[in-house]
Amino acid sequence: MADTRAAMLRLSALVGERSLFENDSYRQLWLARLLSHTPINAIVYTMLILVVDATGKNFASSLFVVAYIAPSALLGTVSGVLVDRLPKGLLLGGMSAIRAALCVLLALSTDSLIMIYVIAVAFAVASQFSSPAESAALPAVVETDDYTAANSLNNLGSLISQVAGLMVLPAVFLKTVGSEALAIACAAMFGAAAFQFLIIAGLGGPISRVSVTWEDTRERFAEAWYRLTLDPVSYISVVLVVLANTTGLVVVTLLPQYSSEILHIRMENAIFVVTPAALGIWLALRFVGRISSSVSPWWSVGGSFGALVAGVIMLAFVPALGSALASWNPLGAFDPGPFGEGTARIIITMVLAAWLAFAFTFVNVVGRSIVNERIPREMQGRVFAAQTVLTNLASIPPILLTGLLADAIGITPVFFFVGVMSGVLAIFYAARNLAMPVREAV
Repeated sequence: MADTRAAMLRLSALVGERSLFENDSYRQLWLARLLSHTPINAIVYTMLILVVDATGKNFASSLFVVAYIAPSALLGTVSGVLVDRLPKGLLLGGMSAIRAALCVLLALSTDSLIMIYVIAVAFAVASQFSSPAESAALPAVVETDDYTAANSLNNLGSLISQVAGLMVLPAVFLKTVGSEALAIACAAMFGAAAFQFLIIAGLGGPISRVSVTWEDTRERFAEAWYRLTLDPVSYISVVLVVLANTTGLVVVTLLPQYSSEILHIRMENAIFVVTPAALGIWLALRFVGRISSSVSPWWSVGGSFGALVAGVIMLAFVPALGSALASWNPLGAFDPGPFGEGTARIIITMVLAAWLAFAFTFVNVVGRSIVNERIPREMQGRVFAAQTVLTNLASIPPILLTGLLADAIGITPVFFFVGVMSGVLAIFYAARNLAMPVREAV
């Protein structure tokens, strides 16, 4: 145990934070999140590959993503109130146990496209409860001054889980023993996460006495949302996080076909092309605390969102940029240039992956920390649930539309459209909120 603690303290130094892992409760929460997020990444990515392999269509992958995110439309109000009312440790442990059982079911159903969609929906239901519970649990285990550092460390854990879940596990299992064995390994990790969540001190009881009856859930949900709109900084931060995550979902949905149509590589190898995203995430985590403390929240969240929009728009110009790089001939040393067309496109994509990952991570860390700091603790579960609901609901139309458009006109024009629309919507909602009369909480 002492060796594990020392290793985690050295790990925390990667993002400039050297003391938070001394907090036993936070360290256990961080480990539990790592144990649960790694199999989530692996199993969802694997299901997406199985769907695309079976159909070969952009629209099929879009339908899969919609199946994964749609349940929030029905469960958002209920999950937010339950997260505020129920013990966080019990709720998170229970959701991990349910997902362990779903992994076993997937191991028995990898040949059934319908069952893959059903399991994706069930995973989404569990995530609708676990995601806001994880975010709302943070104030129970760390001090207010540590919110940004804790969120940075949480995102470092997410980076590790993405590397392990999207790159290592699929590469090892899918190329050797297959998706069934991967599902069983993920079930074991979810089981370990369930145990870890249940033993965290500080997450054993409720922090709010709000009613959990069906009649009151919508009222309580609306109460938290109204409180959020009273604070322009928090409200606009949530809106930008929602738009950032919606944009990210669209980009991820198009990634399999982007790899084959633009990069001309197999879709299971696309994850290796975007490995520089790890560098972008690390840089964001390393400097987010320093940058956000030296500039206003408006510049922190707004500037990083603007960088995200610019990066998505640049994806539309990868073929042109690749051609320019392929024909670049410094000092006449190459004929016609140092890179082939395909290699040049991969290099441009790798650079943009780091750029997008930096901006996306920065937006999410700053946005989550602003809510932790400025919204009453007893309402945070509902606010984070609302954020998840809005992200998922806002994502469904563009995911379906972009899947159809990508099949009809190609992927690169779709990236340009998505980037421009994200920027326009951000400006619209920010201007609308700032123009509203000043109100006070009642």
